[in-house]
Amino acid sequence: MSAPYDKLYEHFDSPLMRQLRAEAYGKDIGQHSWVTAEELLADIAKLKLSPKSRLLDLGCGPAGPLTFIAAKTKCTAVGLDVSANAIDAARARAASLGLSERITLQQADLNEALPFNAAGFHAVLSIDVILHLRDRSAVFREVFRVLVPGGTFLFTDAGVITGPVSSEEIQKRTPHGYAQFVPSGINEQLLERAGFRVTDRTDLTDTMIKSAAGRLAARTSHESELENLEGRSTFERQQQYLQTVHALAERGALSRIMYIAEPR
Repeated sequence: MSAPYDKLYEHFDSPLMRQLRAEAYGKDIGQHSWVTAEELLADIAKLKLSPKSRLLDLGCGPAGPLTFIAAKTKCTAVGLDVSANAIDAARARAASLGLSERITLQQADLNEALPFNAAGFHAVLSIDVILHLRDRSAVFREVFRVLVPGGTFLFTDAGVITGPVSSEEIQKRTPHGYAQFVPSGINEQLLERAGFRVTDRTDLTDTMIKSAAGRLAARTSHESELENLEGRSTFERQQQYLQTVHALAERGALSRIMYIAEPR
């Protein structure tokens, strides 16, 4: 499963990729999805973290958001990702920021049980990853198991169906492999069945529109460099992907929602 994602992170910290992130998001914090630094700053308060807290990031990628949060809160953190290249980049990033002693990073398939004892984390974070997992009900149950009583689960889902979407658009929207899109309301139902109480639901589709537009423009401005790095077919496929994300989100067909839930 890791192979498609390994390719995404192969050159993640090259000067070109850093420049692209700076142009796309306004601030490069090592993000790899639709999230911005401003969004993460708002998330920190919602996660209720302190230097005594333990945070788990599911699908941490190269750990940009995780290191950003850990540096701000001084919490202890663990990041899991299926991609070996992402974990290598994450470890390098944590080391460069002096966070290696407080952040543990390991390769893991999130479609399997989490490799932790019960009630070991004060908060669990997952940014734009849930839609790539095959059984979100099982994931929610595992998160419930590893959270302490009164803990916080915060995740974003960029695949909530809120309007008509064609089969052709779904194909263009999923160039990196498996994705599971769900109608509005399904995440809330599944969270409640797993033992959670949903405390907040925020529509972040505007952030996705802005990030998709920014990434598309940045890639377009560096087309020749990216074509040399990726090849023409990959470059065009990535452009089509971003164009599709932007179009679906702008017309309200596919939304990005943030959920906050606590164990009941």
